[in-house]
Amino acid sequence: MDFKSIMSLFREDDWTRNLVEKLDEMLMLSGAIFDHALGVVLGTVEDVDPKEPVYDRDKRINKLMRKIRRRVVARLSIDKHGAEVPTALIFMNAVKDAERIGDYGKNLYEIAAMQPDTPDADLYQAWLGPRGERISDLMDRTRKAFARSDDTLAARVIADSRQLGRECEEAIREITATVTSVRDAVALVLALRFYKRIVGHLSNIATTVVMPVDMLDFHDED
Repeated sequence: MDFKSIMSLFREDDWTRNLVEKLDEMLMLSGAIFDHALGVVLGTVEDVDPKEPVYDRDKRINKLMRKIRRRVVARLSIDKHGAEVPTALIFMNAVKDAERIGDYGKNLYEIAAMQPDTPDADLYQAWLGPRGERISDLMDRTRKAFARSDDTLAARVIADSRQLGRECEEAIREITATVTSVRDAVALVLALRFYKRIVGHLSNIATTVVMPVDMLDFHDED
């Protein structure tokens, strides 16, 4: 069976449309957590109360994940011929990745507590600012690629995610050799690790658009 475009699967029944909307909301919330967390770490956003911008959004993501999973299981229970198993696997994979992106955004926020009392704003901006902007852009494009089943856009997301992941790994090696403050080095390395994890999960979601079900999450394997 050809899974190059998931839109052909989604068009067969209206039951998937609501799930696409819920997954899109998960990605939107994850992106909002990331943007807020990055702003706090960079010192461009005042960290007054993380409850609404971070933890309430994270709880909403978790609730949406459970709703999607329950809906998929309920649908499979009435699927007599297994025709909707591929669609179910797509959602189960994508929802896992969307939830993890939110978690890593939350982890990024918690890095602020590890920074020096007076962080060097230029240092954090240099290592995290431009790469963080690229991640925000990747999140937006991933949402569009999945919702529209746009295989061309998804392929670009995968390629850009892989490139940024490699850059983050290289930046980590540079930091360990150049940043002298232990607290700054630890905070920056952790942030870049979370960056790499986030772009990996974005790439995974994009693979649901362009790859067969048995190759989900393995687009970069030879």
